[in-house]
Amino acid sequence: QIDAKALAAKLTPIARSAKTAKKNVKVTVSLDKQDKAIIKELKDAGYTVKYKFYRSTKKSAGYKAVLTKKAPTYFNTYGKKGTMYYYKARVMIYDKNGNFVAQTALKQCKYANRLWTK
Repeated sequence: QIDAKALAAKLTPIARSAKTAKKNVKVTVSLDKQDKAIIKELKDAGYTVKYKFYRSTKKSAGYKAVLTKKAPTYFNTYGKKGTMYYYKARVMIYDKNGNFVAQTALKQCKYANRLWTK
């Protein structure tokens, strides 16, 4: 039995953003070697790992949950022209019955930002 909460506290996810060809924003959760090893350990122990994406128009506050998914990538397809959006993500951990077990703190994630241009 592994301690999912203790492992979640060690994760250091980083949100990375890029423009797509259609001028949408692709947000990816970047994980270092240690993070990838922790997530593999969790998955091997039967846990499900998902990523919850957040967006805000302020760097340090006002993040609202947008989407939760298994893949570490989110495509933002809407926004207000000329507005700077900030993105963060958290790693969510569920047991084999689908019950929520642990998550990373939102402040653990370094933010990404993009100016909405379309």
